[in-house]
Amino acid sequence: LSALDNLMLDGELPNLPMHMSAITLYDTQGKRGGDRLRAELEARFEAIAKEHFPILRCKVKRLPLHLDRSYWVDDDRFSLSHHVSHVALPKPRDWPALYRLFGEFHARPLDSTRPLWEVMFVEGLDKLDDVPRGATAVFIKIHHSVFDGKGALRLFSSLHNVEPGGPMLAAAPGAGEDPTDDFSSPSMLTRYARAWWHNIERPFDLAGTLLKLAPQLFRGTSGSEHAPVPDCHFNREVAADRVIGHISMDMRALRKLEKKYHCTINDIAMCVIGGALRSFLLEEAELPRDSLQSLMPISTRRRDETGSIGNHVSVARVALRTDVPDAHERLQKIHKETTKGKQESGKGSSRALLEIVDEIHPALILWLGDWLVSSGRINTLAPTINTVVTNVPGAQQQLFLGDAPQIDYLGFGPLAPNTGLFHTVSSTPDKVSISFLSTAELVGNGTTYKECLANSWGELNPA
Repeated sequence: LSALDNLMLDGELPNLPMHMSAITLYDTQGKRGGDRLRAELEARFEAIAKEHFPILRCKVKRLPLHLDRSYWVDDDRFSLSHHVSHVALPKPRDWPALYRLFGEFHARPLDSTRPLWEVMFVEGLDKLDDVPRGATAVFIKIHHSVFDGKGALRLFSSLHNVEPGGPMLAAAPGAGEDPTDDFSSPSMLTRYARAWWHNIERPFDLAGTLLKLAPQLFRGTSGSEHAPVPDCHFNREVAADRVIGHISMDMRALRKLEKKYHCTINDIAMCVIGGALRSFLLEEAELPRDSLQSLMPISTRRRDETGSIGNHVSVARVALRTDVPDAHERLQKIHKETTKGKQESGKGSSRALLEIVDEIHPALILWLGDWLVSSGRINTLAPTINTVVTNVPGAQQQLFLGDAPQIDYLGFGPLAPNTGLFHTVSSTPDKVSISFLSTAELVGNGTTYKECLANSWGELNPA
């Protein structure tokens, strides 16, 4: 594993599993269609695990005492039945029932003795607003050490077809992983020899990295990266439960705003989130004077890296301008913030930290995590961000799974220490969704925060 992937694997803390998840809805027109969808998707997972994405058949192999980073190795006991389940949506079979079921699904950590992914089929979606009766949901969960957001979306999209009953996209040339990836298990002697050499190299590599990055570390940068991060309602100890919700925004309305304000759809989504946070915290009488700060992951995948596993990301810190009451003024300020954040994402302390992590011994990272938890220091750390907002755009054309059209796609990411709110901006051809993940202690059942998001969108796009 790369250093960042290994950090996501071994840096997991209590109540903070490091996996991503998603809900995808399909118009299956009842139980028979749902059964066909399940059979089709199971067959496609079996096929791509063999031919296109062998990482789905791989489990983690660790060295004793964490002498080196872990390895992905083929699981010779792999069985699809260990990763796929099937349930009926509990009554009253509406959106709150789906949210509760998915919250329980996301909260459960993955089994680390098996390949790190899981799928659940949910039938009986009979009373969801704006969803055809008899639809079927597919929940998917995959560890962040396997893929970043774009990689996971690409994997799941490749299971689909662009015409009813057509071949899946994974069958297209170059659709799978990098063919040079080798998941055979190295011998114990090879693993120890590599660990010995890596441990000789690390101090020299770390010294070289620090020398190279010294100007960035000591120069400092201006803008959001060094703006104050207020301690807010969401910067508390994170409980084990998960609460979700989402809103959808019409793509045509978004395109009009995009043209009017010369901004991006992601800018609009961040403006909506900023407005929702402002309203929610005002209602709680906890709105800080300074603007809340969001972490914005930015994909660094090159075109020739589309099939590679692991994480290819940089990060930027962007102010959500919760200090600005007017939605239109907030949007203009956020556009400037995000433009600057993207320009600086490969520079400064964020990039420097990622490069330094690459040279730290994995056992030291594990020890640090254990010490932070056992000493209680994890809950006293000053916040470095208030929330995460990640953008994972979906396919621009209508997708099908077999003959069932995809209705919606909602993404969810992991919570972090003392950062109990995560947003994902995702899209289908006709709409963009903002989904959120938190805990009951922070957002209750999620209804109020969902209403804040809807009202914030209404301020930019009045009916």
